[in-house]
Amino acid sequence: MPPTPVSRRSLLTSLGAAALTVPQSATATIPALSNRTAQLRAFMMMRGALNDQLIISCIACTYAGIVNAQLTPFYNLVAATFSRSRPAVGGFYDVVSFEIEYFLDAASADVLTAWRNPYTGQTVQAKHTDSVPRRYRIGPDCQIKLPAAPLIPGTSITAETLPLRVIGNDVWSTETTTAVVPNPGGQPIRYNEKVINHARLSDIANPALMHVPTDVTYIGISSFRPWQNMGDHPGEMLGLGHGAVGITLAQLPATWLAATRARHPEALRNPAAALDPLWHTLSP
Repeated sequence: MPPTPVSRRSLLTSLGAAALTVPQSATATIPALSNRTAQLRAFMMMRGALNDQLIISCIACTYAGIVNAQLTPFYNLVAATFSRSRPAVGGFYDVVSFEIEYFLDAASADVLTAWRNPYTGQTVQAKHTDSVPRRYRIGPDCQIKLPAAPLIPGTSITAETLPLRVIGNDVWSTETTTAVVPNPGGQPIRYNEKVINHARLSDIANPALMHVPTDVTYIGISSFRPWQNMGDHPGEMLGLGHGAVGITLAQLPATWLAATRARHPEALRNPAAALDPLWHTLSP
């Protein structure tokens, strides 16, 4: 059987549960984040919206191999995520989302097609994977609830959202995901990432806002991807990136826009269309 293609967002959208708590010491003097309702509101405003507006997010990363604590540059990645959410009965939020991502040549910034493995010297064809639209729920306790069946059968995933960190007017939330994904014919793919969202407390406290400007830091460590044909070569991959939540289509990186214009032009004409079939299954 061919290796199972796995995108970063495919793993993320297979989450089992994540909880958000706020340390009492950090919020004792901040009434806006002192109860569960306020914490859910802050969480949703940073990673999406309180209403059903389309939210566009982006992360741009560099990837490198790690062997004996030495970094070897691989390639870059740029990804855009489209999501919509809305309140549901019982204090839940229903969310639908999908992602389009591209590996990029580190020197030219062109979409990666053939990639020369710096460890083996072999040139292989890069495999780009986009996540399918997914539906999930966020509960009053900020737990993320997905359908019982994982996106990829046999996948084992654990997730944790670390306590909200508040320093002055700055607020951070950190979501950690660890996954083990079956890889027919090879070793399982192991994956661990942290996504850190940052916003302003004064924006979160503004009752007129449905979403707050949010910047993102991404740190990911994973096994080598099957298409890289690493064989038994030791090591892992490290991904480091930054991005934003709640930007416009025009603000997406030029490299992503050019690649999407060529490969997925429908996403530029109507980025919400891919979400519509799932969106219309949600209860009012």
